[in-house]
Amino acid sequence: MEQHALTDFITKRHLERHIRRMRSLYDQRRQTLAQSLVSHFGEKVKILGENAGMHLMVKINTTLSDEEIIQRAALAGVGINAAYLYYLKDSPGSEFVLGYADIDEEQIKEGVRRLADIVFS
Repeated sequence: MEQHALTDFITKRHLERHIRRMRSLYDQRRQTLAQSLVSHFGEKVKILGENAGMHLMVKINTTLSDEEIIQRAALAGVGINAAYLYYLKDSPGSEFVLGYADIDEEQIKEGVRRLADIVFS
């Protein structure tokens, strides 16, 4: 039964429409995140990588350690990951992965504002 329903979903192009909708939604969230980072951090942030996926990798120019930023962000209700977890060898540090798949644009803006307060306070 499920296979027939999935077949109909695909052949009637519902999957294609869904993918287009999701690409548009994630692209808008990515743009919001990038614009908020530039607005709050200015030249102290560099966005790394291509325009793809559901996360953004950034390099933040700060004297705080990765762990300090992560701990302070968690206390402020902002979830971020240090990019060093994804390196096979030594990472340059101060790089973070910011996900945006499951939060809306207002939450993104508020999260970036809080993160900036953490880094600059």
